[in-house]
Amino acid sequence: MPRRSATPISPRHLAVAVLMALVALLWTPANATAAPTTRPADDNQISWGAAPADTAVGKGRSRFTYNLAPGSRITDALAVVNRSDITIKLKVYASDAFTTPSGGIDLLTADKKPSDVGSWITMKSTTLTLKSQQSATVPFTLKIPADATPGDHSGGVVTSLVTETQGKTVHLDRRLGSRLYLRVNGPLNPSLTVSDMHVTYRSTLDPAGSGTLHVTYTVKNTGNVRLKARQLLRAEGLLGLIGQDARLPDLPEILPGNSLTRTATVDGIWPGVRLDTDLTLQPLASDNQPALSTDQVTTSQSLWAWPWGQLIVLVALTAAACGYALLRRRRRRKEQQAIAAAVAKALDATKTRTDEPHDQPSAN
Repeated sequence: MPRRSATPISPRHLAVAVLMALVALLWTPANATAAPTTRPADDNQISWGAAPADTAVGKGRSRFTYNLAPGSRITDALAVVNRSDITIKLKVYASDAFTTPSGGIDLLTADKKPSDVGSWITMKSTTLTLKSQQSATVPFTLKIPADATPGDHSGGVVTSLVTETQGKTVHLDRRLGSRLYLRVNGPLNPSLTVSDMHVTYRSTLDPAGSGTLHVTYTVKNTGNVRLKARQLLRAEGLLGLIGQDARLPDLPEILPGNSLTRTATVDGIWPGVRLDTDLTLQPLASDNQPALSTDQVTTSQSLWAWPWGQLIVLVALTAAACGYALLRRRRRRKEQQAIAAAVAKALDATKTRTDEPHDQPSAN
């Protein structure tokens, strides 16, 4: 039998075969299971709550509130619940509170060491891991030094979120805490002071319009009690004329030793050449505190407030009156001159007729 010779494979066919082999190797059936991919949790979907736990100290509380003597000791707890669908890890610590520039109350961050009531609290656990929808309580002990100063000490118990990314721990500044107000027994000294008061006045050229008073000042709590305050601004013109009162918004709570700078703009203030401005503060006890008997605090400052619009009208009226008087005087002078000229002319005519020679009668 004759031997058949093999048909040679063309380069084009070889390339097609190699390509099909690669497709067969790389192709994955539709029902194959893909390799799992780890995705970081979305921080916006992480949610948890923290509030005072129901203990022998109190139940149904929105904040920790204590009235204790120096040297006292008390045990309480913070309740935490994870409302997320994932496990979260929280850091738990105590800190001091302070008054923010906007007038709110905030707590020191974990990198700042507390020096007041926050340093008197010892947490039983400084970290807390919660599964989805799991809750737990974190006990703590508050021990007041024997030499603690009387009055209000403010702080809080804080929970902060800790996440892990690629094996490295990243501390996010997402904090949630419960305020803690401690009043140490002893003499109370409610006191507010006002400093750095600066007043400016912006007038208007409208003679029928009023101006604007701009006031900046700093209020400091120099006592040992948390205080709010009502505010009244009074402006009086020269010699006490045109007295006007303006009620300013109440001051929010200012913690002892803290200060708050405020700026107020009051419209409708009439210029009184020299304005005497008085800022009066009536200190008030904070919420859930007994009423306090305190004196008002008044700070004064004077400034020039020229009524430019009215002055311009006055100058214009004065100029018009002077011009009218001058014109009338000139007109009267011209009239007098005309009369004098007419009189003089008449006298000259009469004299001329008198001086003319008269004809003598002839004798017969």
